[in-house]
Amino acid sequence: MLVLGGHGVLGTMIAGAAQAAGWTTIRSSRRPHAGFCHVDLAEPQTLEKVIDEADVIVSTVPDEQLVAERMVLDRGGLLINVSAIAASAAARLSREPGPPRGTVLMNAGIAPGVTNLLAADLLARHPEADEVEMVFTISVKGSTGPAGGHPDWLTATKRHRTTVVDLPEPFGRRRCLGIAEQHNGWLGPIAAGKTVRTYLCMTERRMQRALLTVNAAGLIGRLPRSAFTATPVPEATAEPIRHWVAVRQRGTLLAASTLRCRGDYQSAAAATVLSAGQLAGHHDPLPAGVLVPEEVLTIGELEPGLAEAGIAVAGERSS
Repeated sequence: MLVLGGHGVLGTMIAGAAQAAGWTTIRSSRRPHAGFCHVDLAEPQTLEKVIDEADVIVSTVPDEQLVAERMVLDRGGLLINVSAIAASAAARLSREPGPPRGTVLMNAGIAPGVTNLLAADLLARHPEADEVEMVFTISVKGSTGPAGGHPDWLTATKRHRTTVVDLPEPFGRRRCLGIAEQHNGWLGPIAAGKTVRTYLCMTERRMQRALLTVNAAGLIGRLPRSAFTATPVPEATAEPIRHWVAVRQRGTLLAASTLRCRGDYQSAAAATVLSAGQLAGHHDPLPAGVLVPEEVLTIGELEPGLAEAGIAVAGERSS
């Protein structure tokens, strides 16, 4: 497994989880470091030197030019993107000229990623649903690196909608703030024709209240990037995570499922390695092209491994 961005916090955790699962890992870094291979996506030739050594490439890098993804589509192989890059990136890749030789899985990880699988599962059970609702829980005390955070999730508009959701403990009943409307929950074709609403709930109630106040004033779009740049927390943390996915019809709740775990980054790392193992071990060849998690994975396939990693799926699920 080649981990692009392997010198970063998430990349380090993914490499560690992969090694624990039996993978041989190659960690890349944009700057020369002992024990890392040098890959600078601004210099594609540095990737060309190592790309054929990997069975699977995992990218934590939100590269707007999609250099690695385009290279895999052109040359072959499997790349899993866990950077939570804009959902439109998958559409841009799909428009690349010529027939694809490789497979690129976009929007992977845990949220988005495993949350996509929960949404697909609920929609399969409730095809009458016309709305998907997601709540991502985040803590300012969670693992993060200098490049962590996605300010565009909040600053793309001056005011977001809010909603009240009864989340599992320790969150409880909370008012959640709409985010990332432009990304449509990072869902693929399963969400066609449906309304998708994604919300944020901070673990820290004081921080959540502050965001809601700024949002109510119509000022959230003016917040500088520095407001979302937390002090790096490079070690694995154990903050409670309760990502919530629900389906509704005409506003009425039909069903909901929750991902319960501890530590956003370490859970994302575990989910990524589990997904990589599932895809690399597929008996049938993966289709070439650009895919999203719900097109090649199911929550049922991953659930036993998720449970072993301390990631529990609670709520209604189809068999």
